[in-house]
Amino acid sequence: MKAKIFMVLLLFGAVISRMKAQTMYVRPITGAQEAYSVATIKNLTFSGGNLVVTNTSGSNATFPLSGNRYLNFTDLTLATPTHELIKNSFYVYPNPVTTVLNITNEDATQTISHLEIISLEGRVVLEQNTPQVVIAALPQGMYFCRITSNNQTQTIKFLKQ
Repeated sequence: MKAKIFMVLLLFGAVISRMKAQTMYVRPITGAQEAYSVATIKNLTFSGGNLVVTNTSGSNATFPLSGNRYLNFTDLTLATPTHELIKNSFYVYPNPVTTVLNITNEDATQTISHLEIISLEGRVVLEQNTPQVVIAALPQGMYFCRITSNNQTQTIKFLKQ
Protein backbone atom coordinates (compact mmCIF):
# COMPACT_ATOMS: atom_id res chain seq x y z
CA MET A 1 0.00 0.00 0.00
CA LYS A 2 2.87 2.38 0.84
CA ALA A 3 4.41 1.73 -2.57
CA LYS A 4 1.08 2.57 -4.26
CA ILE A 5 0.76 5.83 -2.32
CA PHE A 6 4.38 6.67 -3.10
CA MET A 7 3.84 5.98 -6.81
CA VAL A 8 0.75 8.23 -6.88
CA LEU A 9 2.71 10.98 -5.14
CA LEU A 10 5.58 10.51 -7.56
CA LEU A 11 3.30 10.70 -10.59
CA PHE A 12 1.58 13.76 -9.14
CA GLY A 13 4.98 15.30 -8.51
CA ALA A 14 6.07 14.57 -12.07
CA VAL A 15 2.97 16.33 -13.42
CA ILE A 16 3.49 19.25 -11.05
CA SER A 17 7.17 19.44 -12.05
CA ARG A 18 6.05 20.64 -15.46
CA MET A 19 4.42 23.58 -13.65
CA LYS A 20 7.82 25.09 -12.80
CA ALA A 21 8.73 23.19 -9.62
CA GLN A 22 12.19 24.22 -8.55
CA THR A 23 13.32 21.48 -6.15
CA MET A 24 12.48 17.81 -5.61
CA TYR A 25 13.16 16.24 -2.21
CA VAL A 26 13.39 12.50 -1.57
CA ARG A 27 12.86 11.79 2.15
CA PRO A 28 13.80 8.29 3.34
CA ILE A 29 12.24 6.75 6.45
CA THR A 30 15.67 6.90 8.10
CA GLY A 31 18.49 9.24 7.19
CA ALA A 32 18.65 12.65 5.60
CA GLN A 33 16.55 13.83 2.70
CA GLU A 34 18.18 14.53 -0.65
CA ALA A 35 17.41 17.55 -2.80
CA TYR A 36 17.49 17.76 -6.60
CA SER A 37 17.02 20.79 -8.78
CA VAL A 38 14.21 19.86 -11.17
CA ALA A 39 16.12 21.52 -13.99
CA THR A 40 18.92 18.94 -13.57
CA ILE A 41 16.67 15.84 -13.50
CA LYS A 42 16.72 14.01 -16.80
CA ASN A 43 14.55 11.04 -15.85
CA LEU A 44 12.58 9.50 -12.95
CA THR A 45 11.97 5.75 -13.34
CA PHE A 46 10.92 2.71 -11.34
CA SER A 47 13.15 -0.34 -11.59
CA GLY A 48 13.07 -3.44 -9.38
CA GLY A 49 11.14 -1.74 -6.56
CA ASN A 50 13.39 1.32 -6.64
CA LEU A 51 13.03 4.95 -7.65
CA VAL A 52 15.91 5.88 -9.95
CA VAL A 53 16.74 9.57 -10.41
CA THR A 54 18.94 10.28 -13.44
CA ASN A 55 20.59 13.71 -13.61
CA THR A 56 21.40 15.57 -16.81
CA SER A 57 25.06 14.84 -16.04
CA GLY A 58 24.27 11.12 -16.43
CA SER A 59 24.68 10.14 -12.77
CA ASN A 60 22.00 8.02 -11.07
CA ALA A 61 20.67 7.88 -7.52
CA THR A 62 18.62 4.86 -6.43
CA PHE A 63 16.05 4.86 -3.61
CA PRO A 64 14.17 1.71 -2.51
CA LEU A 65 10.41 2.47 -2.58
CA SER A 66 9.89 0.63 0.70
CA GLY A 67 12.51 2.81 2.39
CA ASN A 68 11.07 6.20 1.44
CA ARG A 69 8.73 8.34 3.50
CA TYR A 70 7.78 10.80 0.74
CA LEU A 71 8.74 12.66 -2.40
CA ASN A 72 8.10 16.41 -2.35
CA PHE A 73 8.29 19.22 -4.89
CA THR A 74 8.71 22.81 -3.67
CA ASP A 75 8.59 26.32 -5.08
CA LEU A 76 5.62 25.49 -7.27
CA THR A 77 3.90 27.93 -9.55
CA LEU A 78 0.29 26.79 -9.54
CA ALA A 79 -1.31 29.58 -11.55
CA THR A 80 -2.06 31.65 -8.44
CA PRO A 81 -0.69 35.16 -8.86
CA THR A 82 1.47 36.32 -5.96
CA HIS A 83 -0.85 39.24 -5.14
CA GLU A 84 -3.66 36.77 -4.39
CA LEU A 85 -1.79 34.94 -1.66
CA ILE A 86 -2.87 35.58 1.92
CA LYS A 87 -0.27 37.72 3.67
CA ASN A 88 -0.33 35.79 6.94
CA SER A 89 -0.50 32.20 5.77
CA PHE A 90 -2.84 29.66 7.24
CA TYR A 91 -1.42 26.36 8.49
CA VAL A 92 -2.99 22.91 8.72
CA TYR A 93 -2.27 20.39 11.45
CA PRO A 94 -1.76 17.56 12.14
CA ASN A 95 -0.26 16.53 8.83
CA PRO A 96 -0.64 13.64 8.17
CA VAL A 97 -4.15 13.58 9.68
CA THR A 98 -6.54 10.76 10.54
CA THR A 99 -9.82 12.30 11.74
CA VAL A 100 -9.86 16.11 12.26
CA LEU A 101 -7.86 18.65 10.26
CA ASN A 102 -7.28 21.95 12.07
CA ILE A 103 -6.60 25.24 10.31
CA THR A 104 -4.91 28.13 12.13
CA ASN A 105 -3.42 31.54 11.47
CA GLU A 106 -1.46 33.89 13.73
CA ASP A 107 -3.42 36.92 12.47
CA ALA A 108 -6.86 36.97 14.12
CA THR A 109 -8.15 39.40 11.47
CA GLN A 110 -7.78 36.71 8.83
CA THR A 111 -10.92 34.59 9.18
CA ILE A 112 -12.01 31.75 6.94
CA SER A 113 -14.89 32.73 4.69
CA HIS A 114 -14.83 29.49 2.67
CA LEU A 115 -12.88 26.24 2.90
CA GLU A 116 -12.75 23.38 0.40
CA ILE A 117 -11.12 19.95 0.62
CA ILE A 118 -10.12 18.85 -2.88
CA SER A 119 -9.02 15.39 -4.05
CA LEU A 120 -6.02 14.82 -6.34
CA GLU A 121 -8.50 14.44 -9.18
CA GLY A 122 -9.61 18.04 -8.58
CA ARG A 123 -13.01 17.10 -7.15
CA VAL A 124 -14.32 19.13 -4.19
CA VAL A 125 -15.11 16.51 -1.52
CA LEU A 126 -15.96 18.82 1.44
CA GLU A 127 -16.95 22.48 1.83
CA GLN A 128 -17.42 24.57 4.96
CA ASN A 129 -16.30 27.79 6.67
CA THR A 130 -14.97 26.59 10.03
CA PRO A 131 -11.33 26.00 11.05
CA GLN A 132 -11.88 22.31 11.96
CA VAL A 133 -12.70 19.77 9.29
CA VAL A 134 -13.82 16.24 10.13
CA ILE A 135 -12.25 14.08 7.41
CA ALA A 136 -12.55 10.65 9.03
CA ALA A 137 -14.88 9.45 6.24
CA LEU A 138 -12.44 10.33 3.44
CA PRO A 139 -10.27 7.59 1.91
CA GLN A 140 -6.54 7.67 2.61
CA GLY A 141 -4.53 9.80 0.24
CA MET A 142 -3.25 13.25 -0.65
CA TYR A 143 -5.69 16.19 -0.59
CA PHE A 144 -5.64 19.96 -0.92
CA CYS A 145 -7.22 22.41 1.51
CA ARG A 146 -8.23 25.61 -0.32
CA ILE A 147 -8.86 28.46 2.14
CA THR A 148 -10.55 31.72 1.17
CA SER A 149 -10.14 34.68 3.52
CA ASN A 150 -10.81 38.36 2.79
CA ASN A 151 -11.22 37.55 -0.94
CA GLN A 152 -7.77 35.92 -1.03
CA THR A 153 -7.04 32.21 -1.54
CA GLN A 154 -4.39 29.85 -0.21
CA THR A 155 -4.05 26.14 -1.02
CA ILE A 156 -2.27 23.72 1.32
CA LYS A 157 -1.66 20.02 0.68
CA PHE A 158 -2.09 17.39 3.37
CA LEU A 159 -2.08 13.62 3.73
CA LYS A 160 -5.07 11.69 5.10
CA GLN A 161 -3.99 8.43 6.80
